[in-house]
Parts: sequence; structure tokens; C-alpha cells
Amino acid sequence: MIVQASSTTTSRFTLPCTTHASFSWSTNFNSASELAAALLRLGKNFNVLQLSQGRLQGHFSVVHLQELSIFSIQTNQRLLLNGERGKDSIAFSLEASGVHDDHRIFSQSIEPYSLHGFKPDLQESHFQLTAGSTSVIAITSARKFGGFLEHCGQTHLLDILHTSNSLQLQPEHYSRISRQLLWHLNNPLSNSEQRSLHTGNIFALMLEVFTSTNHDQYSSFRVSPRQQLVCDLINWGFNNSTQPYKLDEISNILLSSRRTLIQGCTENFQKGPMELLRLIRLEQVNYVLRSNELRNSLGLYKIGDIADHFGFTSRGHFSASYQSYFGETPRKTLADAKHQLNIN
Repeated sequence: MIVQASSTTTSRFTLPCTTHASFSWSTNFNSASELAAALLRLGKNFNVLQLSQGRLQGHFSVVHLQELSIFSIQTNQRLLLNGERGKDSIAFSLEASGVHDDHRIFSQSIEPYSLHGFKPDLQESHFQLTAGSTSVIAITSARKFGGFLEHCGQTHLLDILHTSNSLQLQPEHYSRISRQLLWHLNNPLSNSEQRSLHTGNIFALMLEVFTSTNHDQYSSFRVSPRQQLVCDLINWGFNNSTQPYKLDEISNILLSSRRTLIQGCTENFQKGPMELLRLIRLEQVNYVLRSNELRNSLGLYKIGDIADHFGFTSRGHFSASYQSYFGETPRKTLADAKHQLNIN
């Protein structure tokens, strides 16, 4: 069972309402579930998993232009994000801090000065973020950007974009895109005409980059069966985090061999599938401990009951694993959540 706070989601990027405050907002996050909640405010339904050990400290910022949104994710821990982009969505994503050793897009390492996410018909997202990194992503309607290319007489670019999802940029292009996106995050615009103008400027910059790039700088894109299997395992793990399964049973459910499942997880996460599923269950415990709403919904109020709900039968082993993973005891997580509830 996946535990998730209720919210309205959409199949594409979310336009802001008419209040000034909605044009930009930001929030700190101290758990993977808090980052998932921030993405949900944009209509993006993602499972987020912390892959490295220690207390998570991150920051999420978003600014809305006219039919284009820009957001950034800063994190001190390695994170995995797995979810749906939507049916009418195109993204322009880059790592802005130069820290990208553990960045992966569908399990593939990224190159320095590279742009990602622009395949118009790609509906799923699966990527990892490096500890200490800042990722910046602009997202808009694939139909709108395609219409812009058609208006500019560059419809042939769509054929290229449909076969690729990563592009090696010239350093100057990388710097220009990074500076422009970060400028908007730091200087939100409330005037609708200005926001529309700046959306056009970003489209024009992307067009300049795409038209000045040789074909061999585009990386061909195809999700291999093993990469898709890893995505399916993550989704399955979040949706079945309360059920005790053995590796053979999971392999049968996912129509895979044990060996392929182990290889896929080891290649991508340096962890076996059972260890990865254990981390998902720990993440779910952390989510429930932080959420008074979820504890009430599940009727679980004691730490031991919550741990048992997600398959941790040994209290001592659970507590040690939790503290090692999150950098604090489950008791402290729960106490901080109750304290925050009293403040609010």
C-alpha cells in the first residue's frame, strides 16, 4: 500500500492562479515525502526515495511564467525520483552546481554541460540527484513548444527531439540556460505581459541551442528492458510496502528472473532489490511518523505499530536501521512532528 496525502493532480504542468503569491513559492524539505508533496503541488505525482544515509536537508523553489514553470531542487543527500511527467509535457533540465557524479536519467549517467528531459512523448520520469547538487528544470506544454517550432519553420527538430532525451551543450550555452533559469527563480515576475515575454525568450534560447547543435551531440534514447524493470520495481515497492514478499515472488510478479532483477538494482543503486525495498519501507515509516493525518487515517499511533505495519517485526533492528538511514531516532521524528503540529 502506498501512503500518500490527498491532493488534486493534473496530467501536465500546473498554471498558477491569479494571486501574486502563486507566481512563485519555495519550501525547505527534510524528507523525501516532503519533496514529493512539493512536486504534487505542481501536479506531478512522484515517489521519492532517499538513497544515501544521513539527515536530509533540501530546498525546493518554483516560479511560474506564462504557460511555463521553472523549479529547482537542492539536496544534501542522494535522491531517486520516479513518477509520471504527463501526456503533454516537455522539460529542459540541467544540473546547475557542477556536482553530478551520481546523477542518472533512466539509469544513465549524465555528462557535464548537458541538457535533459526534452523528449516530447516521454510520459515517465526516473532520475537520481547527487548529494550536494542543484538541479533546475523548466517545464511546459509539449504541444505549445511544438507549435513554437512550427511557427519558426523548424518542425524538423521535432523528429530529433523524439529520438533523444539528452544533449551535450557547448559551455556557453549551458551557462546561458543556467543563468536565465536561475534568474527567474530569484526574480519572479507578476506582470502577465512580462511573464509571457520571458516564456518566449526561454523558447527562443532553446531553439537557438537546438539549431546550433550537431546531430552527434544528441544522445539517442531508449529505455532498456532492465531499466524499465528497475522503474517497475520502484513503483511496485511503494504500492506494496506493507506486504511481506520474497525475491522469487517479486521476480514472478514482475515477470523477471532473480538474476536480472539483482543486476538491474546493483548497477543503478549499488544495492540489491531486497535492500532497496527495505529502504522504501523505511521511507514509508518516516512519512507516517511525520504526518498526523496519515497516522489518524491508518489508526496507527505508536512507533512499534507503525513499524510493524510496514513489515519491521524486530523493534531493535528497525530502530537501528532507521537511525542509521535518517540520522535520528524514530522517536525524535515523531516528537518533532507533534511539536510542529502544536505550533501550527
